[in-house]
Amino acid sequence: MTAAATTAAVERASLVVRRAPRGVLVRGDTVHWRGSRHTVAGLDGRSVHLVPEGGDRPPVSVLLVMLAAAADFAVLDEAGQPVVQAELPDFAALEGVPAHAAEAAQQWWRAVIEVDTGLPPGAAPGARPRSMYAPDTTTFIERYQAKAAELHAVLGWSVSWQTVQAKRLAYRKKRTVAALVDGRSTKLPRLYGLTDAGVVDQLLILVDRQRRRLDAPSDARKLFKQLRRAVRAAYGVSVKVPAEPTLYKLLQRLGIDARDLGGNRGGRRLTGPGPVPPFSVTSATMPGELVQIDSTDLDIWVLGDDGQPARVELTCAVDVATRSIIAAVVRPKQSARRGKRRQGGQGGLVRAARRKGRATKAVDACELLAQSLVPAPMRPGFDAVVHASASTLPYEELAAVDARFAQAAARPVIIPDLIVIDHGTVFAGRTFFDACEYLGISVRPARKRTGPDKAVVERTFGSVKSMFSQHVNTYTGNDPVRVRRTVDGERLWTLAELDDMLQQWIALEWQNKPHPELADPYDAYLPELTPNEMYAACVAVEGYLPIPLTRDDYLRLLPTAWVGVSDQGIRFSNRTYDHPERDPNKGLNACRRTSSGLRGKKKGRWELRYTPNDPSRVWLRNHLTSEWVEATWVHQHVVGRPFTQFLWDIAVSQHLERGGRITDEEAIAHALAELLERAARGPDRIARMQLPDGYSPAPQPAPAVEFDPYAGRAPLSRLDLLPDPPAELDDDPLSLGDTGLYATGQVGGAIDWESGPVAPDASLAAWEGAPPGEEGGGEGADLTARYRRIIAEIRQRPADSDSDGDDPDDLR
Repeated sequence: MTAAATTAAVERASLVVRRAPRGVLVRGDTVHWRGSRHTVAGLDGRSVHLVPEGGDRPPVSVLLVMLAAAADFAVLDEAGQPVVQAELPDFAALEGVPAHAAEAAQQWWRAVIEVDTGLPPGAAPGARPRSMYAPDTTTFIERYQAKAAELHAVLGWSVSWQTVQAKRLAYRKKRTVAALVDGRSTKLPRLYGLTDAGVVDQLLILVDRQRRRLDAPSDARKLFKQLRRAVRAAYGVSVKVPAEPTLYKLLQRLGIDARDLGGNRGGRRLTGPGPVPPFSVTSATMPGELVQIDSTDLDIWVLGDDGQPARVELTCAVDVATRSIIAAVVRPKQSARRGKRRQGGQGGLVRAARRKGRATKAVDACELLAQSLVPAPMRPGFDAVVHASASTLPYEELAAVDARFAQAAARPVIIPDLIVIDHGTVFAGRTFFDACEYLGISVRPARKRTGPDKAVVERTFGSVKSMFSQHVNTYTGNDPVRVRRTVDGERLWTLAELDDMLQQWIALEWQNKPHPELADPYDAYLPELTPNEMYAACVAVEGYLPIPLTRDDYLRLLPTAWVGVSDQGIRFSNRTYDHPERDPNKGLNACRRTSSGLRGKKKGRWELRYTPNDPSRVWLRNHLTSEWVEATWVHQHVVGRPFTQFLWDIAVSQHLERGGRITDEEAIAHALAELLERAARGPDRIARMQLPDGYSPAPQPAPAVEFDPYAGRAPLSRLDLLPDPPAELDDDPLSLGDTGLYATGQVGGAIDWESGPVAPDASLAAWEGAPPGEEGGGEGADLTARYRRIIAEIRQRPADSDSDGDDPDDLR
């Protein structure tokens, strides 16, 4: 070997050889071939120069294809072990995956490889794992936690160590990067999501029925309940209805606004710029500090006092501090006018039609105050769970202070300190303000057309309609088309029945439902309180003061009138009231034809208290003796049952339409009694129907009943249809005294049959065989012969057919 060759060999040996990629053999690799180890000295085209280890054998040159085809060929690593070649990656695994999802999958692949082996993919030979990923000194959970923290710090991913664990296990199971792709990025977009198509079909059917006004309006929650029943009835338990949040998203995908399901009056909201009054959030810290009162239509049809369908109006008082409904009154709404307008000169009734007024009167607002001051009594028919002892109210403490709680419903007793009202007709007079002044309650009218001044009670009305009204069978919603729909054939609840249901609903549902405004502002993790729980907490701090209302207190809350007392009694609202006391110094006797001594506008008249809800009696106050005298209507015995001022006005209108006068008190009493009789019967009612609930099979329809006019009758013979022949048929075949063809009895006055008809009858002439216009035989002999022949033929016909038997159906 020359010096130049030696120098070249030394230079070649000093070169730094880089590891070749997968499947490439380079100089310096150690291979195993023919049972011994060799070092690759060089590559020359398709030939490989190998130098055996040990130096006892000469170098050899072999073709690359023969070297790779040898059975024992293997490339060795530094430790002398065969190099395990990694599998080729699946380049098509990320085909069709979005770019961001594919990039995230590659990031996860590098992460799970480092967690599993300690080194990331492509690490240099001899590299050592980082301390947090060293397999010898850390556990898998520690490596999971370290990788989750690293991904959050470097990439900003908010992942937990459980997610890293799930990704590693998924990769080890499938050994492909496709297992690390987020499945949500490869799902095909679906309009309905994962919801079953049958659920979507039933939902669209229910929404369509509401839009066509075939079903009663409802909010989203009631619609979802109906959907579960419909799916259960149609598909059974095999089809699952998703949860409410998913159903809300489904409505949004279908383009259905859940807020429009309850109907819309069609009014346009003004969205333009306008003055925004400054107001703060309505708040109160103790019961009674702020109470809001308002009225609204419940959107329900009931059976009115006059036996006709009527709308219902609710007036309630809501305590702001506890969100409790402390009192509620329902009244039927009056129509604009009952009956026809009275014409002049027919009894002296005023020509102007009665103005349309609200159902709730001032006396009803005073009754609302009285309800809020005393415990609500248990009514007949109330469920046992309505009792105060079954609620979260401090029953034992309240019953120890106020014995009336022993028979009370679960409703708080709150004495208002300040009441906010609107400018409705209920509060237009002095009755409500006088009652509040008598009870020591302050009144603050809200600003006109300013909803935030009484926002709490307005929002409460919306909850009452969605949670109570829509579940009544005659609920109409606020859709004007549904309001004017007919209620024929529907079961109408009376006002008393609806009031009982409402009072029970308030005690069971409203007072025990957690309210979002009753949450602890200092600890968001505490659960929301119910109105009863909030009241119990406030009573423990403030205490409870019972107010016993006597009979005189209730009378002072009624409307006031000033009247005189005559020998006949008290004349008030075209009715006469009297007291049966005979002692001249008691009852009304001490006030008859006597001035009260009160001056000014009273003009010596006496103070009278009355109620439009029961005009059968009034109460007169004798201020000289400080006693109340109850006077009864003198014609109450004619009516015999309670009535309202509204029914009295209807009876007066009907009596005047009949031509009566407004002073005919007894006649009006009889008209009122007739009206009450009709009202007691009410409209035609149908029996309660058993509606399918979706969980039990629907009842089979009753078979149709066909009317048979001959049911229960024996078959008739033609012989029974003909009478016995007359004794002397030749005399007069059409004699009215005959019991034959037409006559059924004797008729006074003879008829001259010999004179012939005045005008020929076309049908009779045709039957006789003569053409119209000609005389059908002026001689009586021809007519007698015709009738004799016809009767003989009729009598002979059944005799010939009796042998075969008559078909009774032919005779019917």
